Amino acid sequence: MLDFAQGVEKVKKHMKMAFNIDEFTITMAKQEKDQTNEREVWRYNIEFLSGGKQSKAMIEINATTGDVILFQRESQWRL
Repeated sequence: MLDFAQGVEKVKKHMKMAFNIDEFTITMAKQEKDQTNEREVWRYNIEFLSGGKQSKAMIEINATTGDVILFQRESQWRL
């Protein structure tokens, strides 16, 4: 099971590989069951600069495998 720091490393890897973004700020992180209530996931809200413009995104990572399940720009998880 991924802990918080391991999840952040997965987010870093994804942002670098997919968007060539090295710097971002985590504004929310939460470990919980997914919508199906079958697997544990980490949910992160992040903010970053992209093309000189402030952007935000929400990311969901499988807490067992570390796979990125969802990435959605200009959206945020709500608590």
